[in-house]
Amino acid sequence: MIADFAPGATESLVLYAAQSAPDLIVVEGQGAINHPAYAPVTLALMYGAAPDALVLVCDPVRERIAGYETPTLGYRELIALHEALLATVKPARTLGIALNTRRLDDDAARAQIERARAETGLPADDVVRYGPDALYAAIAPHVRRERPCVA
Repeated sequence: MIADFAPGATESLVLYAAQSAPDLIVVEGQGAINHPAYAPVTLALMYGAAPDALVLVCDPVRERIAGYETPTLGYRELIALHEALLATVKPARTLGIALNTRRLDDDAARAQIERARAETGLPADDVVRYGPDALYAAIAPHVRRERPCVA
């Protein structure tokens, strides 16, 4: 696909999914917003999906983006960056953090989840390891439909 059309293609897929009137449409992002190779894909997905809310997904022990010298960013930095990028197009708040703790033992995983909660004040969990129910229950009441910014 030509990069210029990626936001529109994403929008079309979201609108198609919305035809069946689901309670929630989840659009999975790809790559970090500061990833040297994949940031444009992430931004296209963000703009095209026009999300009402965000869930930040992170590997809590990754220090660099694989294959690059680019450092990963802290939770607060990532939240601020994502929200700022959407602010003038379709404001969306970050409601929670999903962590990928697969490289950690159970105690370390739970400690990283608690660290994410403490640093951000947001619900956090590893939805693969511990299931999605707790994180979903914490964020679902806060999802609000927001209108895009209109010039």
